[in-house]
Amino acid sequence: MKHWLDLKPVRYALAAAGPVAVAVTHFGLSLALLQLLSPAAFGSFSALLVVVQLGWGIWSALLCAPLPVFLTQDDPAARASGEATLLQGNARGALAAVPVFAGLGWALDLPPAAAAIFALFGGVSLLRWFGRAFAYVHGQQLRTVASDLAYSASVGVALLGAGWGLGLDLELACYLALLTGAVAGLLPFGTHYLSQLRWGEGGLLGRYRPIWQGQSRWALLGVGTTEATANAHVYLVAALAGAAAYAPIAASALLLRPVNVAQNALTDFERPQLARAIGSGATPASLGRSLLVFRLALLALWAGTVAAGVLLFVAAPRLLFPPAYPLDFLMGASALWALFALLRLLQTPESTLLQAAGEFRDLAMASVWSGIASVAAVTLLLVTAGTLWSIAGVVAGAAVYLAWTWLYARRWLAARRS
Repeated sequence: MKHWLDLKPVRYALAAAGPVAVAVTHFGLSLALLQLLSPAAFGSFSALLVVVQLGWGIWSALLCAPLPVFLTQDDPAARASGEATLLQGNARGALAAVPVFAGLGWALDLPPAAAAIFALFGGVSLLRWFGRAFAYVHGQQLRTVASDLAYSASVGVALLGAGWGLGLDLELACYLALLTGAVAGLLPFGTHYLSQLRWGEGGLLGRYRPIWQGQSRWALLGVGTTEATANAHVYLVAALAGAAAYAPIAASALLLRPVNVAQNALTDFERPQLARAIGSGATPASLGRSLLVFRLALLALWAGTVAAGVLLFVAAPRLLFPPAYPLDFLMGASALWALFALLRLLQTPESTLLQAAGEFRDLAMASVWSGIASVAAVTLLLVTAGTLWSIAGVVAGAAVYLAWTWLYARRWLAARRS
């Protein structure tokens, strides 16, 4: 008889518990700044959160996504060598990312102290992001859940202490709280992970080259074009219309943020499971059943989030949105975000399957076409119809990505049958 922790619904609940807590934490930070800062300042803060999430995506492509692929290799020495290379790249890359994050903070007009703290948060958060994937691959999903919960609790406590206890500026207190949470979130991974965060020996690029050529270059291309698919409006609206024009778009996206975070977390959980199944010779029918359960869990999450958003607009919209943000714009933008989130969820099981199988080139090509569609549509709609309809441009990109991902996944499953 299975232990209750081995039951799939329980495992999904555990996988979602931490990310939901993180989503609530980020929502609380965004809500505080939405209420207390000017639209321009809130727009800058929201853009920085997008930048951090892009960093996580790059880390997933370069380091996290190749990690479970080593599970399918029969040679223990090859598995150990590949993992050591990724761990070393993780430590060095996180350190190199700190000045990059600092420059972005200064470019978005953060005060020097806030920009420095944001940069440290960005670097530590990359270490934590890889730690989550590392724990999943080693079958230690409870460590990942504990990391998310420690991060969330520490951010809340630190924000109260810095903002209300010490009386620091709210913007500075938020970044300090994020840094505190990221550091606390590393601790649950224990010495098995933390002891390996070192500079390591030379020759890293040479050892990483096969990983780059086999998986990471296609995954990174996919991240870049996926970023264009999902967030072309962030960069184009901010560049062409300013941070204040982006603020109501960012405010409306808050309602769907729990879906995005939980989707990423469930993907991180399911990817190594699918990799193990593929490595053990699972049939296409068995893989299809796993994808169906995955899809149903994602759709249930989407439906619950949309229902909560509708209730908010009907009952008390000003509970969340200040008077400076027009409700008609927010309702239209939220509806477009809900459609975008649905399209993203529908393709997630197939894209996760292709990642687990190491088919990064197919995923990259799907996101190339969707990225082109998204950038073109966002630019056209932004110029001709205004900032609200720029969101429809990323919806168009998501639809293109869905079509290509389904095509590639079904082609891969058909080849496995033969």
